[in-house]
Amino acid sequence: MNVTKAIKLVKYVADANGNKTDVLVPVEVWEAILAAWKETIERLEDREDLKILQEWLKQRDAGLVETISLEDLDRELIADGLV
Repeated sequence: MNVTKAIKLVKYVADANGNKTDVLVPVEVWEAILAAWKETIERLEDREDLKILQEWLKQRDAGLVETISLEDLDRELIADGLV
């Protein structure tokens, strides 16, 4: 179920004056909304990660960042108890 269809299943609760006070959301609609939010957040995080990587690559190409060999990285991770 996509969000557009799901939202049509939402029901509003009104007070005696006809003012909307609450919303009733069927579980399947709520789950569809949560799934859409999760997908959106993941896409935004992917974009952010890509932007960070691109900036780091530019800095590396300009000689502005320090790099180490994989062997040195492996030794550091082992020494720090991370591997």
